Amino acid sequence: MVKAEAALKDTDAETPSGKRPLIVGAATRVFLDLGYGAASMDAIAAEAGVSKQTVYSHFGAKEALFEAIIEDKCDELLTPVFEAFRPGHDHAKALDEVARRFLSAILAPPNTALFRVIIAESVRFPELANAFYRAGPQTAVDSLAGYLKELDRDGVIATSDPVASARQFFALLRGDLYMRRLLDLAPEPSAAEVAAVADEAVSAFLVIHAPD
Repeated sequence: MVKAEAALKDTDAETPSGKRPLIVGAATRVFLDLGYGAASMDAIAAEAGVSKQTVYSHFGAKEALFEAIIEDKCDELLTPVFEAFRPGHDHAKALDEVARRFLSAILAPPNTALFRVIIAESVRFPELANAFYRAGPQTAVDSLAGYLKELDRDGVIATSDPVASARQFFALLRGDLYMRRLLDLAPEPSAAEVAAVADEAVSAFLVIHAPD
């Protein structure tokens, strides 16, 4: 019975759904510890407890593996952020909720750590910077721009360029608190600190985009 259960576990572990999260989690730890350039597929395989061939069969190359990490992390961060855009939801409350969720996500220690790795490696490996920008900032801007376009159409706000307005919204959020956190000059902020920054940014944004 024990042998049968062990065999079943081994079989399950070999399925893509069983291996992929394991490899991605291990690769994230290795990249954070060593940086992208110094990380090897051997080290990632050892951390995941799988063969190097298994890692290659799932991702093909280190670049693809790092891009998968970025995409997974960005999906994890942005999906709950934009759940605030519900039909009939007050636009000011929706934007404030997005601002608070977005700040809480980007200021969390694991996410600031990963972003530091991306910044550190972006000059030598520009493809990683491109992958991050597409999956993260660009997706966030596109999602918010669609919502702002609807608000402009309904006369709730005024914007001639929803994409530019969306970029401005996120720029207002990435202020002094974000910079100090990124430089590790400040601890992870409290909910009250996040709320204060979010409220200030949303208030300024709505004044700038008030209808005529």
